[in-house]
Amino acid sequence: MTRLVEPESSTTTSPSSSSSTISPRLSGPEDPESFYAGFDGPNDPGHPRNWSSTRKVIFVAVVCIAIFAVSFASSIFGPASPILAAQHHVSETVMQLGVSLFVAGFAVGPLLWGPFAEVVGHSIPVLIGLCCCGLLHIPLGLAESVATILVIRFLAGAFGSAVLAVGSGMVSELYGPIPRGTALACTATVVNLGSVFAPIVSSYVVARVSWRWLAWITLAFFGCVAPLAVFFLKETAPRRILASRARKLRRAGERTGSHSEPALDIKLMARKYLTKPVVLFCKEPILIIMTIHLTFVYGLLYMAYQLFPLAYKVRGWAMDSATLPFISVALGLMASPILVAVFMTTWYKGRWLERGRQCAPEDRLPPMILGACLLPPALLWFGWSMETHWFSQVVASLFIGLGLQLVFISGIVYIVDVYMTNVVSAISIHVTIRSIFAASFPIWTRAMYDALGVEWMATALAGFAAVMMPFPILFFVYGPKIRSWSRYSVKE
Repeated sequence: MTRLVEPESSTTTSPSSSSSTISPRLSGPEDPESFYAGFDGPNDPGHPRNWSSTRKVIFVAVVCIAIFAVSFASSIFGPASPILAAQHHVSETVMQLGVSLFVAGFAVGPLLWGPFAEVVGHSIPVLIGLCCCGLLHIPLGLAESVATILVIRFLAGAFGSAVLAVGSGMVSELYGPIPRGTALACTATVVNLGSVFAPIVSSYVVARVSWRWLAWITLAFFGCVAPLAVFFLKETAPRRILASRARKLRRAGERTGSHSEPALDIKLMARKYLTKPVVLFCKEPILIIMTIHLTFVYGLLYMAYQLFPLAYKVRGWAMDSATLPFISVALGLMASPILVAVFMTTWYKGRWLERGRQCAPEDRLPPMILGACLLPPALLWFGWSMETHWFSQVVASLFIGLGLQLVFISGIVYIVDVYMTNVVSAISIHVTIRSIFAASFPIWTRAMYDALGVEWMATALAGFAAVMMPFPILFFVYGPKIRSWSRYSVKE
């Protein structure tokens, strides 16, 4: 019986991709005719890389919709905070925990769903997380106490984090370097896009009916997304595909060995998802700086959900109208993957071909440099336009969205490329730290606004953005040298 050969594949359980080649091995001299099931050459239609373009596009679209749904659920609670605070006789800061705890739940993703996906494959965690996150909105809509609301919000975020932690990795397994960059730009964009549209919907619902309708709307949204995920999100992890293929061959009575998974090693899993990520973060300057920068822009978006209504309330706008400028932020977010796609298919592709179909990780950074340069002036523009026509602030919001999303997309892809051989650990610690710190942003936004006002608050944020601005440039120039000092990053 012929041994099957598998092409190089990418397997991940994080919001990004890592490479892992699975080499088929003969099962041993005691049974020379048996083999470990593998892919039938590089063009095997069972390998995700060889799916049709239509199937890939549909797959990416469904993953993006699922990520959008989780992101939407994360921030939809924000505009209801003042009403719930008055209803339950607590401060608005306490009720803002409804947003913060959902985001804090995202930190669970790499710690829980990463190891789970290693064992059972990638599609099952996504389906479980999506369904449970949606169903938790039933008790949320019926909740009568603050404690119940906050606990359910955290659990919903923890289950929803499965979609964020594994979904983008599934997408990365479909493509090579150039189209993968564009596909990941789309998934990274919807991570933030859903959370931008949610406050707009929420403010109108809360103003006209009841905050409980936020739970029912979210439940209905997940109810539409879940069947799509069940139908279209098939397994993409090559190891799990081969294991399934081997089981079918055995059931058919063919003489074949199993492409079986090794026994679960608890110590190895603990090291991979708990110990090694911490060590990596403490020793890698690129990972530290990128995590700080991406945490800032990610948290800045959740801060905007509190700041915008306050800023436009000064102009006399009603609560529902004060969320409409988020449309401008959304336009900036949506423009960013278009710019990244143009960059990937022009400058990056040309460089890739010139270098014999390979590029350095730093070649991903020009969009991040552009975004980092846009963000400080855009924040200053927004903050110091309070006395001008509202349209000026709306235009500034577009550039804020564009700048922060360019930083976010390129930063994630750069981390993936730099730590390709340790990408699970790198992304795990990055997402955990980013989620924990970003969760605090909505809590202290109001205190910062009361102390500084819109103008000086925007100035302080612009100052921090300006401090971070040189780092993408420094990594673009000196990144190869910095990587040469590292034990964990890829080398030239």
